[in-house]
Amino acid sequence: MSDRNIDSRLKWTAPALAAGWFLILSGLVGTHVACAGSETADNKACLRCHQMTTLAYRDPETGKIVDLSIDPKALSHSAHGELACSDCHAPDFERYPHPQRLKNESLSCVRCHEGQDDAAERLYRFETIDEEFEHSVHATSDDPKVAGFSCHSCHDPHAFRNSQVGEDIAQIVRADNAICLSCHTKVQDPLRDPHTWLPNREKHQESVRCLDCHTPVSEDGQTVSHQILAGKDSNRDCVNCHSKKPQLLNRLYQYRSETDLANQGWVSKAVFNEAYVVGMSRSPLIDRLALAIIGITLLVLGAHGYGRYRAHRRSKEDQA
Repeated sequence: MSDRNIDSRLKWTAPALAAGWFLILSGLVGTHVACAGSETADNKACLRCHQMTTLAYRDPETGKIVDLSIDPKALSHSAHGELACSDCHAPDFERYPHPQRLKNESLSCVRCHEGQDDAAERLYRFETIDEEFEHSVHATSDDPKVAGFSCHSCHDPHAFRNSQVGEDIAQIVRADNAICLSCHTKVQDPLRDPHTWLPNREKHQESVRCLDCHTPVSEDGQTVSHQILAGKDSNRDCVNCHSKKPQLLNRLYQYRSETDLANQGWVSKAVFNEAYVVGMSRSPLIDRLALAIIGITLLVLGAHGYGRYRAHRRSKEDQA
């Protein structure tokens, strides 16, 4: 929700909110919300206030509207949907009004995820994410617009969900690019878009993720990188994508390969998914098999021709 929409809604809802807060305060002041109980009770208690779409305040220092509303449906379908609010937020939030000291609560995604039992077994570690982010333009730029940039600047913890195997690749591209476009609005302006050099610009934006060009090539086979590069350092070489072994698109195509494998089996993975350009396989195995078939076919034809020739000579000799 934009600042303008929230601000306008705050104006006409002020009396209603005042009355609502009076009722809430009358029932909650001096008591503890049952946030330490079951996950259902915990989230219901917190969402009693936070599911209101007009729950927001204006930061006195920056003048920006801070939206405190949470969509219960989005939360339930998010990566954190099975967690209780108190699993991430400090226990002191169970008291209402919330203590002022909690206003600037700092949540560490890395500390939480690396503390899980299966952290060491994951292919993509959150420590790696943290290291990549430290070299990202979002962390190194002195632009005031990225001051205080963190994981939550891109990933809403109450709505973010991982791309799933079997999910449509076009949907993954749209969802990932929407994160970037929520801040980089200039890209959507055809007169100011810095991608004017790119042939078939709209087609590219529909087919690949922003990060496929704006992150460095990774040698460890990761499907994504959090080291976002500045525009001047990003890929402008068409060959990195439009080649037999595209260095950048491998991350997206690996995921598509997993998707096709889950849906249609290894034949689809080997033949259809590996063909980036029609008529050219990106699978070395398929290339070798094709060359072997061609070679065997030529040998059979050659042997057959030679046999016919020998039979013809023998027939001539017999007649003589």
